Amino acid sequence: MANSEAPRALRHLWASPALFVLAAFVAFNVVGSAEAGWVLMAGGLSGPAVALGWQALRRERPEAAFVVVPLALMALMTVLFGIKEGFPWS
Repeated sequence: MANSEAPRALRHLWASPALFVLAAFVAFNVVGSAEAGWVLMAGGLSGPAVALGWQALRRERPEAAFVVVPLALMALMTVLFGIKEGFPWS
């Protein structure tokens, strides 16, 4: 039973940046808080970091799609939010 639950939990962790991007979009555009938006964008990396650590402890190699898609989404949305709202370091 534990083996069937681990991949599902890992899929949710790898997919979690999409929820953080959605929350950051709301923070930027609805609430108008750039600071909260950037904090949420940074928090979006927590799910993949936990999943990568989990798989490293279990000595498993993550599937490429689970790594590339969420991190590419985070990179793309960071650039787009940065162009629109201004990057936090500028």
